Amino acid sequence: MEGTNLEAIGSAADEAAREAAASMEFHWDSESTGSKPGVEIWRVENKRSESGAPNFGIATWPEKQYGQFHRGDSYIALSTTKSGDKLLHDVYFWIGSESSQDEYGVAAYKAVELDELLGGEPVQHREVEGKESAGFAKCFPKGITYLEGGVDSGFRKVSEEDGDDTPFSVNERLYRVVKKKGEQTTRCFEVPLKCSSLNEGDAFLLDAGSKVYTWFGSSVSPFERSKSATVAHNLKENRLKNCECILDVEDDDEDFWEILGGKGDIKPAEEDEEPVPVTKRMMYVVTDSEGPVKVKEVPLAKSSLVSDDVCIIDAGDNAFVWIGQGSTKGEKQQSMMLTSRYLKSMGRFNSTCVTRVIEGQEDRSRSFLAVFE
Repeated sequence: MEGTNLEAIGSAADEAAREAAASMEFHWDSESTGSKPGVEIWRVENKRSESGAPNFGIATWPEKQYGQFHRGDSYIALSTTKSGDKLLHDVYFWIGSESSQDEYGVAAYKAVELDELLGGEPVQHREVEGKESAGFAKCFPKGITYLEGGVDSGFRKVSEEDGDDTPFSVNERLYRVVKKKGEQTTRCFEVPLKCSSLNEGDAFLLDAGSKVYTWFGSSVSPFERSKSATVAHNLKENRLKNCECILDVEDDDEDFWEILGGKGDIKPAEEDEEPVPVTKRMMYVVTDSEGPVKVKEVPLAKSSLVSDDVCIIDAGDNAFVWIGQGSTKGEKQQSMMLTSRYLKSMGRFNSTCVTRVIEGQEDRSRSFLAVFE
């Protein structure tokens, strides 16, 4: 991998970033974190002073906003399930399409800390916006919604006279509700607040604070209709029912079109994005047995898995990090970040999810086992 940005591993800049992340004041609660079935979420909130000095951190994400992710942010989610008398943990760190490198770095570093708190047994996942795994989507039965902005601009301003219990937004927002072919999850994407954002193939939801509208294209799917109605209902419930839902808005609703800047021509249905091409499957062994971390290519086979090291499997549309029982702490800590940098060097950083699997727990990741079939 010479000549790629993987060479930065262990560099002064890499060490400085890790030290900044390690100096954060946030500490996991060893008594409650992951102690019972459910989902817990934290958002990375990195800021810098006027001089550029980093002030990196994470903060607990409000439960009522679970499933809502700002595209300019990174998040850590912990899913705890019960199997018999044992608690099983999945640690996800989610990267928005506009999230910065330092935010991703903090998310990855804190995910390692959380993993260590839980005894190193969790299955760890790197998720990217719009390409989330089925396991991640399952954590949010009400669906996933993408919001514009990030930590500095992500929260809506609240009218003071409304009070904390009626968070009506001052600025209206328009969402596109879409379910792509071959996917199970219907997602909401925030889009520009104008009529030209509408198209005949999708559902749209306009959040105007005291009113929530849904608008359907002529060829919208039943899944998209249902999802938009669910989101509208959830918004109303979150505002203690102090807002009006107008489902399937009429063409003559002047208020709706006025918010969008006036009625205009509606675009035809948009085609799904082209799927990410599956590249040649590759497998690598990551080892520090001779000093600095080294990476070498090996044949893609179960027999190539080395218990004393870490293995990276590039399956094209997914990647896996397999942690051998005898691997060193350094190999474990470097593996997820190293894999992400590898994907970035290959131009696939924003299109490939990564799953970390511990030796002996392969049956918790059916997609990992399928690579060798």
